[in-house]
Parts: sequence; structure tokens; C-alpha cells
Amino acid sequence: MRHDSDYGRCAIPGRQWCGGGQGQGGGRKGLKGSGGIQHLQLCLLVLLHEGEGYGYSLSGKLAQFGFDEGAIDISVIYRALRGLEEQGLIRAEWDEKSLGPQRRVYSISQEGEAVLEVWMEGVRTRMKELEALDAAFRKTREEKNKQEADDARI
Repeated sequence: MRHDSDYGRCAIPGRQWCGGGQGQGGGRKGLKGSGGIQHLQLCLLVLLHEGEGYGYSLSGKLAQFGFDEGAIDISVIYRALRGLEEQGLIRAEWDEKSLGPQRRVYSISQEGEAVLEVWMEGVRTRMKELEALDAAFRKTREEKNKQEADDARI
């Protein structure tokens, strides 16, 4: 089954790929137990949809999406952010107000909002498919368990 609005192929006119430069496999190096770089990028876009942030502040918020706290090397997060920036999905500016060393503050672009909407539609579609799959499995399992219980009584 093909999903143009899923992580891979993009349903936005003029964009063949909505993911981040790693190819459709997404790459897992440095992303223990997650869905790869595309999953990380999707999570980063959602966080930036909520409001701007710095690399370290964004890394601290990833646990809400199932990432183990501290499991992702910060360099992987910055590579994911750089990939999103190169695609025009986010913007980065130097924070001139910082009292310490200058930091880059990231925000989602208008194109990033559009891509996020497409990605999330794909996520919702995939969730419905997985729920249907789980329901079919549970139904069959219950029927088999009932049959086994009936057979044991005989």
C-alpha cells in the first residue's frame, strides 16, 4: 500500500521528498530505539510548531515522543535541524540577546508548516491502519482462545 503523505514521498506540489536527506531508510545511527532521522525531524517540526527553540532546549523535550532522555547525541539533533533548515522547513537565527555564548534559535517556516500538515495526515492514516490491524488480530485471538476453551471442556 502506497502512502504519498507518509514520511517518504511528499504530497506537496513541487516536492518529491519531505524527509531529510538520509534517503527513505531514514538512518538510525545515534537514534537508539527510535524511528530514525525522519521520526526525529517530524518530532522537531512538531516542537517548533509549538514555538521556537534552541537545539538543547528541543533535545530536552523529545522524551514526550518516546525518546529516552539523553539517548540521542546532541550532534544528531543538530544534523537533523540542519537538514530541515537546508530544505527550507525551518529557519535559524543567532540569538543576539543571549547573555552567554550566542545560540541559534530555530523556528518553523511556512513551508515547514505545510510539510508538517502532510506528514501528520500520513501519521493519522497509518494509525487508523494499525488500529484496524490490531483489531483484526485481537478478534482472531479471542476466537481461537474461545475455541480452545470449548475444546478443552469436551
